[in-house]
Amino acid sequence: MEATKVDNSEPAKVVPAAAAVAPAALDPQTQAKYKFWRYRVFIGLLVGYTASYFTRGCFTYVSPLLRRDAGLSLGDIGLINSVFAISQGISKFSSGIIADRVDARYFLAAGLIIASVLDMTLCFSTNVWWMTANIALIGWFSQFVVPACAKIISYWFAQSERGTWWSAWNMGANLGGFLVAIVSGFCAAQFGWRWGMFIPGAIGIACGLFALVMVKADPAMLGFPAPEAFLGEAVVEKPKPAAGKADEPAETKDEIVMKYVLKNPYVWVLGISWALVYFVRQGVSSWSHFYLMDVKGVVSASDAAARVSGRELGGLAGNLFSGYASTKYFDGKRIPVIVLYTVGLIGSLFALWGLPGGNAVLDYITISILGFFIYGPQNLVGLAATEFAHKSAASSAIGLVGLLSYVGATFSGSPITYLVKKFGWNSFFISMIGCCVLIIALVLPLWNKKTYADTLPKPKEGAADKS
Repeated sequence: MEATKVDNSEPAKVVPAAAAVAPAALDPQTQAKYKFWRYRVFIGLLVGYTASYFTRGCFTYVSPLLRRDAGLSLGDIGLINSVFAISQGISKFSSGIIADRVDARYFLAAGLIIASVLDMTLCFSTNVWWMTANIALIGWFSQFVVPACAKIISYWFAQSERGTWWSAWNMGANLGGFLVAIVSGFCAAQFGWRWGMFIPGAIGIACGLFALVMVKADPAMLGFPAPEAFLGEAVVEKPKPAAGKADEPAETKDEIVMKYVLKNPYVWVLGISWALVYFVRQGVSSWSHFYLMDVKGVVSASDAAARVSGRELGGLAGNLFSGYASTKYFDGKRIPVIVLYTVGLIGSLFALWGLPGGNAVLDYITISILGFFIYGPQNLVGLAATEFAHKSAASSAIGLVGLLSYVGATFSGSPITYLVKKFGWNSFFISMIGCCVLIIALVLPLWNKKTYADTLPKPKEGAADKS
């Protein structure tokens, strides 16, 4: 199957943002208000996204106590994790479609608050099917947060600055993952597993209300101009189509999605790669503390949770550096960084597998390095998929590869349980490392392939100063 070719025979016209609303036309008070609201909205989005990891991450840290105190087997926990991943994957695709048709601010808050309430209701029973149903609903509603945040970011921040703001917002995944390990793990160990679910749920409700107050979905709701106009940038304006020609394809939205996403082999390759990335990411997230307790002699669940919390801090650094490295050293190409990070991921998996137990600092450092290398591909594979698709189908591309990513996450549940019970923990690491090798094999052919943006005309330097 050949990759989609985009005809851009009629280039877009570069016009100054001042043609819309120039920053100079705004009085100082309005400029200050705009700046204030951009930071305010960003803080609301960051808090909401961080809290979403409280709602969907706390079960991981109470599950060892459920195995000990409530009689759940490793198979029960694997089943719950698999259902959780399936629910998140389906919701990730469908909620992206819904978010484009509703007020994203309310969509974000509703998903976060409902998922947090479900964290609390899970505490009512230790019945496996009750817990499985609650976890499925938590996975469904918690996935409302990401598409809502993505839509709001696209309205408040211009393309030239969006990468920086996006990476800063994406820190919420690492912050939330780090904090929930500490909060949920501590509460569960000190007060019982129910408190390890209840307290994160209460925090999630508070953060959902906070986001509802802090965020506006669109600067136009407050009478502000588009962010490009506010920044005074040159923008690429699509000229009016002339006699059968247009910068955008003549297809309908459905045809664009079919041509540039569903029939685009690059998107499918990246989607399969993201499934493998999520298999490794979720496998390490869900089972590393069990590995420390079963193999390396860590006695308490809270101690294991503290050691694996370094994964999120390492991931925070890896996430930020991956975007910087792809821009600074590879001219915006994501594939080389994905390959290099995956090589590092293989090395860190071997380190966790082979290093002796009994040293808390060594465990923490090793898992932190592992987190660094996991979150580079986790961040960049999805971004690369949107860049290989048509700009009008970016949401559909991220929805498709997001769905595939959770297929991978699903296999890190019950199938991993089966492998570990049947063949021991060595099989866990063999499967993780094997997936990393497959990721490299899949993305290497895309190293020098052009993205959709590479086919578009570039604005001339200094265009913003021309009138």
